[in-house]
Amino acid sequence: DLRVSANNRVADLRSDGIDLAIRYTTPALAPAGATRLFGESVAPVAHPSLGLKSLRSAQALAKVSLLEFDDPTHPWLRWGDWLGAAGWSDVRHQGMLHFNQYDQVIQAALDAQGVALGRIELIQPLLDAGRLVRLAPPNHRADMEHAYWLILANDHPRADIRRVAEWIESEARMSAEPAHAPPQTA
Repeated sequence: DLRVSANNRVADLRSDGIDLAIRYTTPALAPAGATRLFGESVAPVAHPSLGLKSLRSAQALAKVSLLEFDDPTHPWLRWGDWLGAAGWSDVRHQGMLHFNQYDQVIQAALDAQGVALGRIELIQPLLDAGRLVRLAPPNHRADMEHAYWLILANDHPRADIRRVAEWIESEARMSAEPAHAPPQTA
């Protein structure tokens, strides 16, 4: 049996009866023995119907709304940080829609409500299917320490748990872009 449970709570795997987890965290907070699956890169994305092909200048944003992830603990996923890094801090845009859940930001982009900052590794299938268009190269900044880590509850898991973990690690390696580092152990 497989149970998928997604939440923001940091689970105590053993006491919660969980065999393995994928956690989004920094290397310093990843438990010993955790395997880094992949990092994170961010780029502006939009629905193709908006007619945007790229963001080569701040003026490209003048006629669209920006879709903002309203979480100050993730500044690399907020427009102020991205615009500042691009040198466009004073850019004028049509407006900003704020969302407190990241999946809402991406759903709004899919609904052509504006331009979002896409977590490329998470939305790659939407880009591949043409449901969203990447408008600028992904940002691979060094200060974006967060990554996705595979954590096992037991140092010597059962064979079926080890097979699932190996499958997850294999999928992560196959989907990683060449610019990303290979999985590593913390």
